[in-house]
Amino acid sequence: MLSHLRSGSKRTKAIWLIVTIATVFTFLIGFSFIGSMGRDPSMSARQSGAYGEIDGQKVTREMWNGALASAKENFKQRFGSEPVDRDLKSVEQQAWRNLVSQQLLARQASKAGLKATDNDVIVGMRTNPPSIIYTAPAFQTDGKFDPQKYQAALRNPNIDWSPFEAQVREEMPVRKLQERLMSSLKLCEGELREGWRVRYERMSAVVGQVPPADSGSSPGSDAELQRMFEKYRTRMSTPARTELEVLALPIRYSPDEVKAAMETAKGLYERARKGEDWDQLVKDYSEGPNADHGGLVPRFMNPMELGPIGQTIAAHQPGDVLDPYRENGQVMIFRIVDPKSDSTAKPPYPGAVKLAQLVIKLRAGSESLRAQYQEAKHLAERAKSVGLGRAATEKGLATAKTGFFDMNNMPQQLYAAPEASDWGMSHRKGEVSQVFQGSDEFLIAQVAAQHAAGAPAKDEVADQLKPIADVEHRVELAKSRADQVGAAVRSGAKLEEAASRVGLTSFAVSMTRAQADPRVNAMPEVQGALWGAKPGQTVGPIRTPGGWFFGRVDVVSTPSDSLWNDQVKGQITTDILSRRQRAFFDGYIAELRQKAKIQDSRSAFTGNWDRGPPARRTSAERLVLAAGIGRARRGRRAGRFVALDLVRDLPLGLPEFADGLAEPAGHLRQLTRAEQDQHDQQDDEHLATTEIEHVASSGLRSPQGSSCSRLRSLPTRTLTSARSESHACWMSGGPPR
Repeated sequence: MLSHLRSGSKRTKAIWLIVTIATVFTFLIGFSFIGSMGRDPSMSARQSGAYGEIDGQKVTREMWNGALASAKENFKQRFGSEPVDRDLKSVEQQAWRNLVSQQLLARQASKAGLKATDNDVIVGMRTNPPSIIYTAPAFQTDGKFDPQKYQAALRNPNIDWSPFEAQVREEMPVRKLQERLMSSLKLCEGELREGWRVRYERMSAVVGQVPPADSGSSPGSDAELQRMFEKYRTRMSTPARTELEVLALPIRYSPDEVKAAMETAKGLYERARKGEDWDQLVKDYSEGPNADHGGLVPRFMNPMELGPIGQTIAAHQPGDVLDPYRENGQVMIFRIVDPKSDSTAKPPYPGAVKLAQLVIKLRAGSESLRAQYQEAKHLAERAKSVGLGRAATEKGLATAKTGFFDMNNMPQQLYAAPEASDWGMSHRKGEVSQVFQGSDEFLIAQVAAQHAAGAPAKDEVADQLKPIADVEHRVELAKSRADQVGAAVRSGAKLEEAASRVGLTSFAVSMTRAQADPRVNAMPEVQGALWGAKPGQTVGPIRTPGGWFFGRVDVVSTPSDSLWNDQVKGQITTDILSRRQRAFFDGYIAELRQKAKIQDSRSAFTGNWDRGPPARRTSAERLVLAAGIGRARRGRRAGRFVALDLVRDLPLGLPEFADGLAEPAGHLRQLTRAEQDQHDQQDDEHLATTEIEHVASSGLRSPQGSSCSRLRSLPTRTLTSARSESHACWMSGGPPR
């Protein structure tokens, strides 16, 4: 073969070269394509380390952790406790939405050529620092942000502000884009004057209502329903909306798992009954919300709304602790808060109670969870072929429809897995979701219907038309009474007298255009007629879904021009612009989201039951420990540092892989097979004093306060076990990335 090539002409050699290159290229492409066929998206996400993609840009672990930490801190600042259970799921979803919006805006800012200058960063650090600064304990006084402390810290040359400066530099283009968008909204003098009238012009009037008949129903003919649809169609307009068909698969627990949780709960119940401090027990053991505040449920409840446990609560006295009660994947111990010891527990109405709870979660084994996840996963794959409803029926299960919802109104069926709502808004009709994990269930969704923003189609609201027609029919039955009132008014009787003749009572209202009386707030026809009438004029009958209305305007008081000052102008300007900017910005973000290709892969990192049994693996997933040694200058001081970057790598068998490595990788065998010996002998090895920088989310560290550690020398890139990684993290004082 080789002799043939050597003896051939240049043309023959060229042909063979082309054939060789084509063959290699074909094999590479073929292997890549075949390797990607049937690959689990969750596995792909874990291998890449991406928590999702936004228009092709990967969402890294650092990006997601930063967004989540900020959302958790906001929740803690607002409610005074860490989010748990469903609150945590909601916080995670809000963090994801904020991250998506931030990345979409960053892309638009880049297209607009917006950049951050050094002066922008300086001004930004002084006037609008990152949100984490406002919640850092170092800058708090009496629980509030203290600008003086922050400004003093800014002037301290020994504090390293570079991480925060980098964050401001990264966020600055988005801030500039937002300022450019918001500054495009203007107000003229006429709009301010109109806003002034809407807020301060007040009307006093007398209103009479003829309510609909107590009974009666419409025939429900097609013509009648069509008329109702045409009449009320514009009132049913909504934003873009989606309807999902969902299948909830409750997590199953073994008798031993249930027994373990119940025994734990019973032990805590006995301790509480014997007088042990309830708040401390909840703080130490509860896995439910408000654990730092005695597990207090922040609202009054009617025991009858709690189902079976409600009867038990109603039979006990304030201060009692109830027996452990299991519901789905948790065991709860309730305590009825005694108003004598807590003034906030005084019931606002008879029978109302305020509860505190101690929650113990059931823990399903990893093998059980893995098996249940695989069952749900196979069912989802089946649903892609035959539909979710049929796939569920084949297993003896039932699905449910969510009803139509938009981005701001999540249906109750998705509270356990709020990420399913965003998935539904961004996928097409008929598509089936991945398996979402809630606190007590696995959830699968299929897009049942989608509609663009605007008025709905008739079939979308078909089930609402008949009740509307029935109401209209009962209003029509009350027309005779309304005609009697109208005739009396036309004959010269006052509205109050005319209403009393048919057994009705009129009522007085006082309202502005901005704030209507609650009794006519849902009747725009009545409000419009009253504001259009002159003082002393009686209007009506006015037909509404709430019956027939009459009204007489008594007084319309116009505010004095002396109230038209700069302070009022500023308040009105701020109010109008804030509402207009919010509506504009929300619409802008919604449009960007609609056009973007967003992939949420966070579910790939929520559990390990979808990764296959660990005992059956031929190789274990490892961590790559990349150590880069360099020099950094902070303030006036320079020092060596080690940057540890932990990322996921492909599954590799470390001892087997080490056998084929070159001499520099011989250190790998020592790490994986004689790791403990190295730990014992590390003081005898060559040690280099290095400074480990760790900027924690809870505050700042100056160079003098940085954690220092002596680390043994490592190759610039090597593979190590999780145990080595944990040891390095322990020495550095920082969490793994």
